[in-house]
Amino acid sequence: MASMKLILHILRRYISVAITIFQSLIWCLFDNFDYPILIKLADSFLSLYFLIFCDLRPITVDLDDGETTVHFWISGHRKINKPNLVMLHGYGGNSKWQFIHQVSDLSKSFNVFIPDLVFFGKSYSRNTDRSVEFQARSIVGGLKKLCCDGDLAVYSISYGGFVAYRIAKIWPEMIEKLVIVSSGVGFTQQQKMTEMKKHGGDVSEILVPRNPRDLRLLVRVSMNTGLRFLDWVPDFILSQFIAVMYETNRQELVDLAKNLLEREEEPEFSAISQKTLIVWGDKDEVFPLEHGRRLQRHLPNSSLEILKEIGHGVNIEAPTTLNNLIISFVLGVP
Repeated sequence: MASMKLILHILRRYISVAITIFQSLIWCLFDNFDYPILIKLADSFLSLYFLIFCDLRPITVDLDDGETTVHFWISGHRKINKPNLVMLHGYGGNSKWQFIHQVSDLSKSFNVFIPDLVFFGKSYSRNTDRSVEFQARSIVGGLKKLCCDGDLAVYSISYGGFVAYRIAKIWPEMIEKLVIVSSGVGFTQQQKMTEMKKHGGDVSEILVPRNPRDLRLLVRVSMNTGLRFLDWVPDFILSQFIAVMYETNRQELVDLAKNLLEREEEPEFSAISQKTLIVWGDKDEVFPLEHGRRLQRHLPNSSLEILKEIGHGVNIEAPTTLNNLIISFVLGVP
């Protein structure tokens, strides 16, 4: 009987993914081929990968504010002997695209909870608040709805690091261990603007590209190695990626970036008590390594791992090394 239920469960997953792919093909045929079919198909296959090979399932949670929904990928078969790991992404697509190189290994060691931050992927809100605190409240609200509100480890990268730090500060009882990767936590407004404006133009527009040139610039700033092949990818494919990842909530994403960059932080931000692992690439051009060292000095219960010849996108350039650091840190093994 149990085996029959398992078979039916797997069949439902396959059917769900098949329907999604079929819908993408139909939309392509009836939209004069302007529909971003290639990226939609790739996104559908990523869903298949998460479902079948990583044993994750999608779930959308409606929060009590009546305005916000948060989409998660969570472990399909949670095990009591595995720690819970929340994974918070940065800018640059939804959670699937950012964690594609990590989710398989991490889902074997942890019960994972992978939300799309609000206005990314399938998470959305009618609330006009664009602050990091709002993102933190939304993630906490979603986790509590999923009965996951304590003894958590949180892995966060870039923008996700700001959110994770705020959760650790406001809801310290929820987080036991924290991993912060390449995130400008604790920057003053002047420091943030000084670093980001080195790359020219409106920083919020760089984070939310409008065209292939902008997307290539974002990748060039974020990567030291890897993804060089992007220069060879045709513009029409990059345009499709932009249409899928950024167009639906473009203004909201721009507003999130402006709120983060223009908000004046406290001169000395409040330290958190959780045991914290800080990971930084020594070639990071978004938040240079000195800021990682500064964050480590500020947090008494923290350690810093520096990755050689790696830029801002550690999750893309060095996913295996990063996974090993996360697993070792959270599980407490050498």
